[in-house]
Amino acid sequence: MRVAGLLRAIAASGCLLWGTAPAAQADATPAFPTFDVEPCCQLCPAAANPAAYSTPFLRSFKMLVQGTGGWLFRSEDDLMTAFGPDEQGLRSLVRMRKALRRQGVELVIVMQPPRGLMHKDRLSDAQRQVYNAELAQFSYARALQRLREAGFVVPDLERLVYEGGRDSFFFRSDHHWTPEGARRTAEVVAERVKQMPEYQALPRKRFVTRRAGLLGKNGTMDSAAQRLCGYDAPRQYVQSYVTELEGETDASGLLGEPEPPPITLIGTSNSDPAYNFAGFLQELLEVDILNAAIAGGGLDGAPLSYLPSEEFREHPPKILIWELEPYHNLSDDMFYRRVIPVIEGGCDARPASLSAHLELKNGRNEVLFNGGGEVLDLRAGDQLLDLRFSNPVLPKLQTVVWYTNGRKDEMSIEPDNLDSSGRFLTELRQDQDYGSFTFLSLDLNAENLPPGTTVEARLCNRRLPPATITAQRSEP
Repeated sequence: MRVAGLLRAIAASGCLLWGTAPAAQADATPAFPTFDVEPCCQLCPAAANPAAYSTPFLRSFKMLVQGTGGWLFRSEDDLMTAFGPDEQGLRSLVRMRKALRRQGVELVIVMQPPRGLMHKDRLSDAQRQVYNAELAQFSYARALQRLREAGFVVPDLERLVYEGGRDSFFFRSDHHWTPEGARRTAEVVAERVKQMPEYQALPRKRFVTRRAGLLGKNGTMDSAAQRLCGYDAPRQYVQSYVTELEGETDASGLLGEPEPPPITLIGTSNSDPAYNFAGFLQELLEVDILNAAIAGGGLDGAPLSYLPSEEFREHPPKILIWELEPYHNLSDDMFYRRVIPVIEGGCDARPASLSAHLELKNGRNEVLFNGGGEVLDLRAGDQLLDLRFSNPVLPKLQTVVWYTNGRKDEMSIEPDNLDSSGRFLTELRQDQDYGSFTFLSLDLNAENLPPGTTVEARLCNRRLPPATITAQRSEP
């Protein structure tokens, strides 16, 4: 096989090669070296064994299946056939949108097209028999349409599925999209955003995108396969891009400080600068965009990092673009219990039903108690818990909410659940009759606390929006 043809084969299949140059020919005519090519990087039997996915990293890749031409897929994430929130999740998502609108922010949901659908032509014959691509395509399109019917701004991303992946939308053995996939998505998103009234009044700037060399990728699925099967796969190289503001533009406000971007992007590692999704959007929309995405943050990482921030508090964007992967659980009740109070500022503008301030000790701490001669009518479905710790760097804490009927609800406060100021917000449970239970007390169980750690705890009624409370207080 000649070198040029061999390189094309390697690019297509991701094979490794071994070989030696041949001996000189008898007629002394110069000859290109030839190589022997052996198949590389086929999954081993361990990849088909669920018990082999025994670490937190490997559990994110259950189960790896072999595609064609060096492609790998995850059966649980890439080959899903059901998408979008359930009915309760959709109601909670609508509550989140309403909370953002009260802050003057319009939400745009960018639910990526599923990787298995975009590259179903790279599935093996056996996987095509198992994976119901028609059902997946219908479910994905229906999920986007349900969100639109509920009042959300959702770009026409199902159009990308009809166009197909063209072998360049996602990496062949990595769960991220390529810069080309990010560009194609940005085109569809920008087309929809330009129709929004909130966009029409935004000041324009000119951004220019240019090529920036090659982006080499060691696939995340290859990393999982290496741990399972022991082989090293070759890197995949794609064209990368960078977007920059053209020329010098006066972006100063009245005090000489830069104007905050009117659009914010939150999302996953797919919004990492390496793929230039935010950059493509800036060029297409001609608007400055704050990229507040978090790599490895999952569904809640970016929202629960950006929304409590001073940036959001002081300068909420006109448009919030939320990029998320289609397998994320939009029906996660705990996510909404946390994110909606974060958007609305917790108990800051609400009168406290109960409050306390105390220094914590290791072991059990009773922080709030609904008693002392009178039990207040504090139904869980109405209440919001607002905890502020003096130290934002704490070990894992265990909370126990007790109710007057003897039932309880336990929650863990992980170190990364606290915002930068040490605050934790959550609504009390509303599901499975919990909403009708009367709050009795809050315990905090802790070990290895830093000395002198204090907590300010408040319980307040979440039903009345802060703006309404403010208006009522201003009345004579």
